[in-house]
Amino acid sequence: MARTPWWLLGLGLLLSACAGGSASADDCDPIPGVRDGLCPIAAEDRQPAPVDRLETVADEGEEVALSDLEGRTVVVNFWASWCGPCRAEQPDLNEAAEALPDDEVAFLGVNIEDTRPNAQAHVREFDIPYPSLFDPANDYASRFEGVGPRTIPTTILIDREGQVAARIFGVTDTPEILGLLGSIAEGA
Repeated sequence: MARTPWWLLGLGLLLSACAGGSASADDCDPIPGVRDGLCPIAAEDRQPAPVDRLETVADEGEEVALSDLEGRTVVVNFWASWCGPCRAEQPDLNEAAEALPDDEVAFLGVNIEDTRPNAQAHVREFDIPYPSLFDPANDYASRFEGVGPRTIPTTILIDREGQVAARIFGVTDTPEILGLLGSIAEGA
């Protein structure tokens, strides 16, 4: 009987933990002509986003909360340094963040299931222009519907009233983010 090499089992676990797909997209109403995993939420159905204050990845002791970003639309991206799809989408997130006015749209990362040194290395490697919260036990992230280590990357868009306006499961890009932000700004 042939034994499976230990490293192959580890690789399988890593790949299954970071699906990069639309693991929770089943909760979404399909939108004709739009990819699976894109879940806009009607204004009347939106719920408040959790506003807990957490330490940032960059500095122990520095804390940020969604409530610090009141009055702006917020793009919250859930990621981990070990997640290949998270790494693939980071340049697009940086591009979108730099293209939008800071007084209207804020970006906030949430690093989950990671170590601080690995998360800090990721932030440096990709020169991320916005803060990321450090959530190593996934406590904060799990309070957002459908977000967890098996569904990252996930991006949540929060409207100016602090309500969850859209969920993007899987890799996103600049045009998708800009299009959703435009529809949220128009009140959709």
